[in-house]
Amino acid sequence: MRVFHKYAEDMTTVLDLPIHALAVHIPIVLVPILLVLGLLYLFIPPVRRRIGWLVATLTLLAPASVFLAIWSGGDLADFLSPSPGEWSDPIQAHSDWGNRLFWVLVGLIPIWWLFATLDRVRRNNLPATSPETPESESEPKETGDPAAKGRKLIMFMLGLITLALILLAGWMLFEVGTRGAEMVWEPKVDS
Repeated sequence: MRVFHKYAEDMTTVLDLPIHALAVHIPIVLVPILLVLGLLYLFIPPVRRRIGWLVATLTLLAPASVFLAIWSGGDLADFLSPSPGEWSDPIQAHSDWGNRLFWVLVGLIPIWWLFATLDRVRRNNLPATSPETPESESEPKETGDPAAKGRKLIMFMLGLITLALILLAGWMLFEVGTRGAEMVWEPKVDS
């Protein structure tokens, strides 16, 4: 028994199950984790040191998982369609939402990494903290850093853009998932 193979020369399967049925569960898990940890990272500066690399990794893995779901969904849709590329309206809408989600997550990558880099520079320019407050993230009154004000303004703007992209990605994940679930679980009515 082959694990990966082409079924009827058109659809990739894993153990005779369309790979899309498996692949869609990866972004269903990774994107919400990215959204929750991303919000924590944005709004709670003391946790940034602990979850920064995890969130940064998720900014790369989440769009990759969405891409896998899009590819496998196209494979399945072509298999189910009378002719490749001519999909029904519900399948096309589902695909369109998946593509939008992918591009929102791709757009989040450079914004996120720039925000995280500026935050790291900000933390490196903070004076050493006292032993009583090792996790202090408060801004000192005078750091001797001439770029502190400009960096703070840029981080604020990047934070707003990041927040918008995170919320947009959450909404798009809901939309693509709802449309996919409706196609699978709603009863078919012949007109």
